Amino acid sequence: MQLSYLAILTALFFHLPAHKTDASRLPKWLVPLRYRVDIVTRINQPHQPFGGMVVIDLRSERSTNRIVLNSHDLAIGKRGAVTLSIKGGSSVPVSSIQMDIKLSRLTVYVRSPLKINVTYSLRVAFTSVLRGDNNGFYRSNYVDHNTTLTQWLAATQFEPNHAREAFPCFDDPIFRTPFQINLAHPHLYRALSNMPVQRTTRHASLKDYVWTQFVESHPMQTYLVAFMISKFDRPGFTSSERSDCPISTWARPDALPQTEFANMVVAPLLSFYEDLFNSTIRQKKIDLVALPDFAFKSKENWGMPTFAEESVLYDSQRSSMDDQQRVARAVAMIVVNQWFGNLVSIAWWHEIWLKNAFALYLSRFGVHKLRPQWDYQERHALQLYLSVLDYDAHVNTDLVTASVPDESHIWAAYNEIGERKAAVLFDMMHRVMGEEAWLTALRRYLAEYANRTATSSDFWRILQLQVDRNGRLGKGLNITRIMKCWLGQAGYPLLTVTRNYDNSAAIVSQQRFFVTPQFRNQLSKNPCWWVPLSYTCPRCKNSEMMSFSRWLTCPTSKSSSKSNTVLLDKLEAGPNDWILLNVEHSAPCRVNYDLHNWQLLNKTLADPTTFRLIHRVNRAQLVDDLFSFAWSGDIEYDMALGMLGYLEHEDEFVVWAATEVNFERINNVAKRNPNYLIYKTYMRHLLERQFQRVLSSDLASSSGNMTHRPVIIRLACEYELPACVSLARREFLKGTPAKGGWMTIRERETVFCTAVKFGTEGDRDTVESMYKRSNFAAEKESLLTALACSRNAVVLQRVLEWTFESSGVRKQNARRTFKALVSNSLGYRLAKKYVSTNMQNIRNYCSNSTDKVVNLMRPLIEYLATPKELLFFSKFFKEILRDMQGSERLIKILLERGRDNIHWQRTKFRPMLRAIRDIVLWRSRANRISN
Repeated sequence: MQLSYLAILTALFFHLPAHKTDASRLPKWLVPLRYRVDIVTRINQPHQPFGGMVVIDLRSERSTNRIVLNSHDLAIGKRGAVTLSIKGGSSVPVSSIQMDIKLSRLTVYVRSPLKINVTYSLRVAFTSVLRGDNNGFYRSNYVDHNTTLTQWLAATQFEPNHAREAFPCFDDPIFRTPFQINLAHPHLYRALSNMPVQRTTRHASLKDYVWTQFVESHPMQTYLVAFMISKFDRPGFTSSERSDCPISTWARPDALPQTEFANMVVAPLLSFYEDLFNSTIRQKKIDLVALPDFAFKSKENWGMPTFAEESVLYDSQRSSMDDQQRVARAVAMIVVNQWFGNLVSIAWWHEIWLKNAFALYLSRFGVHKLRPQWDYQERHALQLYLSVLDYDAHVNTDLVTASVPDESHIWAAYNEIGERKAAVLFDMMHRVMGEEAWLTALRRYLAEYANRTATSSDFWRILQLQVDRNGRLGKGLNITRIMKCWLGQAGYPLLTVTRNYDNSAAIVSQQRFFVTPQFRNQLSKNPCWWVPLSYTCPRCKNSEMMSFSRWLTCPTSKSSSKSNTVLLDKLEAGPNDWILLNVEHSAPCRVNYDLHNWQLLNKTLADPTTFRLIHRVNRAQLVDDLFSFAWSGDIEYDMALGMLGYLEHEDEFVVWAATEVNFERINNVAKRNPNYLIYKTYMRHLLERQFQRVLSSDLASSSGNMTHRPVIIRLACEYELPACVSLARREFLKGTPAKGGWMTIRERETVFCTAVKFGTEGDRDTVESMYKRSNFAAEKESLLTALACSRNAVVLQRVLEWTFESSGVRKQNARRTFKALVSNSLGYRLAKKYVSTNMQNIRNYCSNSTDKVVNLMRPLIEYLATPKELLFFSKFFKEILRDMQGSERLIKILLERGRDNIHWQRTKFRPMLRAIRDIVLWRSRANRISN
């Protein structure tokens, strides 16, 4: 078997691009064949030390006198700690060892060169202590609510290159190796790892310690290795639906009942994707683990996927449907990663987006299979699409593909919005190719690269083979060229549609969309995208045209004079019919129309009897485009707000979800302006009819987050609509909002926020007490977010301290709490002061990760409203973060959002207020006439 691993790895080295084999990587000619890892963890001792030995069987494809592998923050003795021998034979003298701390490398020098194709055994003894930054082999804790005692656990998080912090290894994704894991620990603790337990024996010298030995794993990368030592004495639930693979879910003891839903969906999801991919993943067991502190939302370790608690725990009495969907999505993504990531893996970290985007995109189909009534495919697709358009509308934005020339740049490749954009592009290609060709391509990709590494270019090649066969894409269209334009340049196109109403035709042109328009004329060259065009109209067959027979194309060479426009002729729409392009977000772009087409759309939307002629997803796109065009100046606010008035009779969740995000953006900037009351009054008028409709409905029969009710209640109370404030106060005083009733957890959060904001000190104390008693992650997060609504500076300061200085708030939840506090005008000032005096502590809190620090600070810029604040944060961030890797790029991205706010307030806030006054006056006249 070892020879087959070596043959595969050797072939893969020649498959890698040449520029990836530079000196910054480990030597490719040294190939690990097998690991045995023995670790003793003294989790119940001060400083929580661990140590042990790793034995690595390896071969060399070259004659060399040095072995180079990775090690970081591990103490390795000078004498006797490192030995080398021929497998089953004589020892090989080691002349010296050398540690390169900067490159995290251990180099072992031998006196006589290694022989080619001879198997050697390298043995390294090491010691360290459990880390406190949620990476490598780290410590975490929780309070057992039954005993009120703090309990410690040790867990691993090795992606991307943290396995070297637990044991010396060849920490490169190109290597796939079997692992034999043996863990020594106090006998009162339990050990879990990727594979089932083989045996448990007493430790020969440590009293009350045992060895837990695990079955040897199949070949896998170091970043997929996982183990944990804890007092999780039993799983919450175990499924035996797959007779050859028991599925268990582990959590702290008092959270075990919350593991049922996650455990229940694993087997159905595995079966669904096995059928979808025509491929079976063989595992001997699956242990899902809910960790109190975790660097990612979830991690796809072979046989032992790990999750942050809020990603996998679900309580039917205290969780929203959104929480349940989040759990289903997290589990579905982990299951997809068993194929895209584990079976077929990445060659280097610059394409980490590939496996993550596959999981993000394909997970929606599994969730839909579990609960078709959720309409999850539609909701998830639209949410990703709108988030990508929002983020990518700026000058300073990330590319999907990041350069990772060496390991110091790895974290630059972890780009959540880039992964979302890639998922949106997968959706686009899926639609263009058709279901059969897309699915055939996925299956071929998995079959061809099973147990190997693959690149995005490999996937594009297989897609091209399929489209060449079915002819859906048309002549002259190339998948690699299409994807390169979307992945290799920032931003996305604004399509401008100009109709000729006399001959049923339209001209479509493109340019890059910027949410702040002054940047459009500053580009050195005009970017271009290959865009598949789809359209719909009232009389179109089947209400839409999704054949993608027309493309907006780009010049194929620099000397080409081909225009970036296309003529759509023979439209089915008559002169009095509107048309809509980009049907149900078939490509990531925005669409602007000539004035008459907007008027035709407005006429249909404004009529409560006809607005449903436009599909709800298309209505959500229109709403989002109108907000963005008004912000950017592509259309005026009087036109945008006039059309958005139709929201008074809109009742679809997806539309209101898109609306809420855009209202929040305006509110962030406007709320500290002296004229804010005008905007606030407008919002009350817009929401009043919707809120009355909510009150008049049967509240008990609502299906939670599947309707727009939670959004309406939140917005109505946010803008202090008196009827909403009264409703929230009544519900809070009943003393039942935490015990179910008609409200979802998100509606209860609105009730708690309103009670804290407008209630008494006793009301606030009640919420604080509930927060301290709760042992449910989502509920604690919700209650602390509600406390951030307080208008009391002492309370808000306490929330800040709880967020960053106590164990009550898990690190992965801190941003939501911090954002809620910053959205409070008083909280913004306190947060700004707290950050300016505690930034070093916050850096430590974020493990000195540039990405984490900048992401945590983002709300301070999103709610920025004055040039003085922008100047302060510009100087502050550049000074305090200048020594952090990649900070310059991230700070540019962050500060541009602040400049956009200032530009909008200076140029668009007053025109918006004038438009609001005109609308109010028009309504007043209309009401007088009707009366």
